[in-house]
Amino acid sequence: MLESDEINTTNRIMHLMHSLAPPLEFRNRRILVAEDNASNRTVIQQWLAMAGIDVVLAGTGAEACAALAVANPDLVFMDVRMPDMDGIEATRHMRMAGYSKPIVGLSAASRNTDQNACLNAGMNDFLAKPIDADELWGCLTRWLSPSAEPGHGIKSDDDTDDTSAEMRFLDNADALARAREIFIACHRDDSLRLQSMLADGNYGDMANLAHTLNGSAATIGLDALSKLALALEKKIQMQASREDLLQLIHWIDNQLVHLVECS
Repeated sequence: MLESDEINTTNRIMHLMHSLAPPLEFRNRRILVAEDNASNRTVIQQWLAMAGIDVVLAGTGAEACAALAVANPDLVFMDVRMPDMDGIEATRHMRMAGYSKPIVGLSAASRNTDQNACLNAGMNDFLAKPIDADELWGCLTRWLSPSAEPGHGIKSDDDTDDTSAEMRFLDNADALARAREIFIACHRDDSLRLQSMLADGNYGDMANLAHTLNGSAATIGLDALSKLALALEKKIQMQASREDLLQLIHWIDNQLVHLVECS
């Protein structure tokens, strides 16, 4: 790709990024981004910075390892293919050095063999490039606990753009309002159900309820709640710790309480 084409592509992506409403749940967290492609680094850095996240950049695996001890990041985004030291080797070095926080692999290749190599090296998750903003946010939701509660600068479903939901209901505001009433009646106690299932070790029913909550919330434009439910479902599938699951259930509960109070 010519340099001018790369700049134009980056500018278009940056324009799209600025048109999004980034989540603020993880502001003041610190993330190390190891990526040898300058335009990819810029896009990821800008999106994370818009979400209030402190970003540390590295262009090679060796630079990432050197930055680790100083930065002490809450999460690492690790490009798999880099010169000098690739992401697989850098991840092994980080794990041997005692870094136990999440490392997420980034690669344009989406084959199972590449993903398995990332996980075998000690990574926790994998994102395919080009990075999608929703998938990036979902990844943060899976691996980072929120840094604040609703009402303190955190995006809630009260702030969600209802355009897509209104389109589904043919611009019928009354029908959408009625659908939200039904949603609240059916799901207002879901966090209590999830806590009870977790206490009983009933992970299958937990995953099913999270899946249902995700779909129902997405249908009526409750974007933040939908993504949290999806993150919970995926963490259950990955056999995450009880503490991690409780964090997400707590955040889902906050969203549901906020929704009921505003109804």
